[in-house]
Amino acid sequence: MDNKSVKAALLIAAFAVSSSALAMGGTIEQGKNFTSMNFDLGKTSSGTYIEGGWTKNTDDGNSYGGAGVGYNLELGPIMLNAGAKAVYLEPKKGDDGVAFPVGGGITISLPAGFAIYGEGYSAPDGLTNSVKNYVEADGGISWSPVGPVILKAGYRYAGVDGEKGHPGHRLVDGPYIGGGIEF
Repeated sequence: MDNKSVKAALLIAAFAVSSSALAMGGTIEQGKNFTSMNFDLGKTSSGTYIEGGWTKNTDDGNSYGGAGVGYNLELGPIMLNAGAKAVYLEPKKGDDGVAFPVGGGITISLPAGFAIYGEGYSAPDGLTNSVKNYVEADGGISWSPVGPVILKAGYRYAGVDGEKGHPGHRLVDGPYIGGGIEF
């Protein structure tokens, strides 16, 4: 077995060990001018996770979406995470492309199935191919009234600073409500 095969086997083993109890979930969120669909595997437990989603601005057609990986660290009722994403940008302003933002977030579990959450990701010029900077942020409160059902209310922002003569603009910006299932 060569050195690359050993490294690959160790990486797969580490992922399998840290994700032995992965929960999965999905949500749909609706804002005044946008719709967002998200899914994840392992985002609610310690260890590695993967996630993905797509958001469409229903007002002007802007959209973005992608997938990411990261690591969660649970400290009692607090879950910290750090990760990276690959995001396809389709802002309808002539600067379509990709960004590779890095960032993280926090979720604080509260009594009666409530939690508050927030996360932010950013990709400066060196991590994008079509804009100077890409930023996204999401925060709010969730409630799990029964079993796997989750209800959410929050605020989402995603925007770009244009380059090569293209102006900066918001892809989405506003409050939302949503719901989904986590297993």
